[in-house]
Amino acid sequence: MALAVHFGAGKIGRGFIANLLHQTGYHVVFADVVQETIDKLKKEQQYTLFLIDHNYDEQLIDDVDAYSTINEADKVVDAIQEAEVVTTSVMATNLDKVAPLIAKGLKRRVGSHKPKITVMACENAMMGTNILVKAMLATGEITTDELNEVGVYPNTAVDRVVFDGHHHGKDGIEIGDAYELAIEKNKLADTNTQPIKNAEYVENLEMYLQRKIYMINCGHAISAYLGQANGYKTVQEVLKDPQLLEQVKTAMMESAGALEKKYGFEHTTLVTYMNKMFVKRMTTPGLSDPVERVGREPIRKLAANDRIIGPALQCEAYKLANDHLLHGAAYGFHFQNPDDQQAVEIQTSIEQNGIKKTVAKYTQQPVDSRIVAVISDDYEQISKG
Repeated sequence: MALAVHFGAGKIGRGFIANLLHQTGYHVVFADVVQETIDKLKKEQQYTLFLIDHNYDEQLIDDVDAYSTINEADKVVDAIQEAEVVTTSVMATNLDKVAPLIAKGLKRRVGSHKPKITVMACENAMMGTNILVKAMLATGEITTDELNEVGVYPNTAVDRVVFDGHHHGKDGIEIGDAYELAIEKNKLADTNTQPIKNAEYVENLEMYLQRKIYMINCGHAISAYLGQANGYKTVQEVLKDPQLLEQVKTAMMESAGALEKKYGFEHTTLVTYMNKMFVKRMTTPGLSDPVERVGREPIRKLAANDRIIGPALQCEAYKLANDHLLHGAAYGFHFQNPDDQQAVEIQTSIEQNGIKKTVAKYTQQPVDSRIVAVISDDYEQISKG
């Protein structure tokens, strides 16, 4: 049986990526740092998923194994040497931590004349596999020529809601039907193959990454910023408020308008995408997204190339409406969290430098630009209540 090695045995790892690997027919070996999880997978060789959209019916994922990246590094390297696919779901910020082991495993394949292995970082990040490749090269374990000899490295776009769950007297992971795994088709060794079944193989991954970040992540963040200002504790409470839901959806559709212009998406498909991948999923029974968690790190989320200002700038370039996006950004500059260093930094800047200079600094826009003026004016209106 074909072998796949997956780094990260958390909810996304087991509930999403390994689930698809299992459906494809691989024997899946997890590599993780959490010994309790490793021991349980080793002992049981299987785990349970609960299907949210089907009354929490059970789906058994069997034929799995697991190794500790700390205590069994050699076994992880051996598995990579024999695998057809290596995937990750460890968070993009941790790719540099798993890169050395992956690089060692790939190095073992040099000169072996094995078919090229497919290596994919399945992270919530722009071009995550490129980040992983860069991290592997930085280890000094392997060269660019050696990487190219032994493998291919498609980027991915990933999106799925997963939760811890307990049903029918057992623990498992809850998953919704809706998900997205888009894979760069042109980077496969053979563009006619599908190393993971039930994924989408696309010619232009950037458009799918941007659709996800400029619509789903955008709506998520704006919901949090609107929610805190209106006294709500969770995104789900925000989306139950018809007025706020309409504001969020309008902002998302402003983003959609720019995506239609830039990439040729059909309007109706983006409306369906918003309702299925955001509204329906974010209102899943049992889901609770605290606004402080969703709105965290506002400097990153209000940057020029990120989820709110990024689509607002695209709308500006195409001369499309972006008032609701900029309104959401204004609420972002109101975001308060004393435990969030970025939130504290923004509030300190507003106190010391005023709102206009602060907006210009963190959105990387000229202080006399229309975008800075609109956000600053909105901020002042919000402050007045």
